[in-house]
Amino acid sequence: MKKHFKSQIYPVIDLFAGPGGLGEGISSYKFDNNHPFKIRLSIEKDMIAHLTLKLRAFYRYFIHENLFVPDEYYQYIAGKINRDALYAKFPEAARCSDEEAICAELGGNDFSDSFFDEKIERALHGEKNWLLIGGPPCQAYSLVGRARRLGALKDINGYLIDNGKAFFDDHKHKLYEEYLRIIARHSPSVFVMENVKGILSSKLNGEYIFPVILRDLQNPFLAAKAHNWGIVAQYSYKTISFVTGTEPDKSRDYLIKTEKYGIPQARHRVIILGIRDDIWKHIDGRVSALSIKKEVTLAEILENMPKIRSDFSKRKSATTDDWKNHLSYAGKMGWFYQIDSDVKKIIQKADNERKKENIETKSNERKACQPKTYTGWYDDQNLTCLCNHESRTHMDSDLYRYLFVSAYGEAKGVSPCLKDFPIELLPKHKNVSKNGEEQKFADRFKVQLWNKPASTITSHISKDGHYFIHPDPVQCRSLTVREAARLQTFPDNYYFEGNRTQQYHQVGNAVPPLLAKQIAEIVYDIFRQVN
Repeated sequence: MKKHFKSQIYPVIDLFAGPGGLGEGISSYKFDNNHPFKIRLSIEKDMIAHLTLKLRAFYRYFIHENLFVPDEYYQYIAGKINRDALYAKFPEAARCSDEEAICAELGGNDFSDSFFDEKIERALHGEKNWLLIGGPPCQAYSLVGRARRLGALKDINGYLIDNGKAFFDDHKHKLYEEYLRIIARHSPSVFVMENVKGILSSKLNGEYIFPVILRDLQNPFLAAKAHNWGIVAQYSYKTISFVTGTEPDKSRDYLIKTEKYGIPQARHRVIILGIRDDIWKHIDGRVSALSIKKEVTLAEILENMPKIRSDFSKRKSATTDDWKNHLSYAGKMGWFYQIDSDVKKIIQKADNERKKENIETKSNERKACQPKTYTGWYDDQNLTCLCNHESRTHMDSDLYRYLFVSAYGEAKGVSPCLKDFPIELLPKHKNVSKNGEEQKFADRFKVQLWNKPASTITSHISKDGHYFIHPDPVQCRSLTVREAARLQTFPDNYYFEGNRTQQYHQVGNAVPPLLAKQIAEIVYDIFRQVN
């Protein structure tokens, strides 16, 4: 008779958790109909992202306890009851979510190392086999962010003031050391560390950062000695690429191009798998790599979303008819007669369709529509609305640019550069000129294309939607928070707290949960080999 073993639950500690994308994917992974990973602690400094984490921990309480998610959860995300009423109705779930998600800054001045150590030890309950996940904030490693910040530190002759000391002394450069200290102090069996691809080329004091980070992660006890972190276990770690399943010679092998793994977005991120030396011996160096998957396009995820219209940023109480009339007027403007006939036909067709439809700026009262791909992942039959699906406002002139760009994308199969714009539609910006010599951001208005994965959803989407224009010329708008969240592979019942700008920011900073779920499968195979 075959002996039945109950699946072991492995604790997960999530640092720099953001809105919880990495944790969501890992905790949702199932084996033999059980969830082998349970988040015991997630730490995030941003108060709004923390509220999102706490709400998801509340939701996950019912999933992991094999209970029905209460109707009140769906009432809350539909805006029908407030947060206090939800948590008061289910005090045990609220208590557990309070313990799991804490709002605190690693490396800041308000909380000591011992505060975090005590939280981690309490969360682990003495468990020796566990998983550490997360990644330090990206600002100092970001290619664009680095260029912008260094540019601001230059004098009128283009030289760095004080050799850029204000940039290179930024504590964000070394926040990975907070992650490293916890590895050295608490010795996770496995860790998963994520960051932007700019970390591969970033330098600190003239030296590439990434090889230094790898050496530290491989020998955290040496780093502990250098930083006087006290007595720690002398474990070493293998730093494995999820792309190759090996410890690579080339740093770029740590770079995951998510569109190759079924994510509907060309998001490129560095993700390191760390395996403790004693665990490595148990598994005899056998680690699976991520499996290449069929490309998933924007259309497969967004095409059947409820249609909504854009709104005006400087008009109060503008009606749908005002919006329709404004866009119809495009056909009488000078630029319309300068564009290619195929683009012109699509604009005219969109105008005719727009006149027949009655669409508003949000769809909170509509039942969620499911995508063609990953229906079981996104769907929740208990949802009564598609939350976070509301359009942002746009300038009157930008609406014409969005109309042109989306029609051009449909006609040509590519997003136009500024050199393809009619002169009348060029943005009034000092970096823009028709001859192209000063066009620093030639694709500053970018339409997403139905037949391709989306471009990288970044936190910049919180500032404007110019890089994330919806491909439908009828709707003439940028992507909503929910559409961006779908492209990031968040389930439709994953609610983002805060105002719309804060919601965009959370979505743009997250790890795609469906990628994290694939990572969880590889990590769980390591734990199974050990047991």
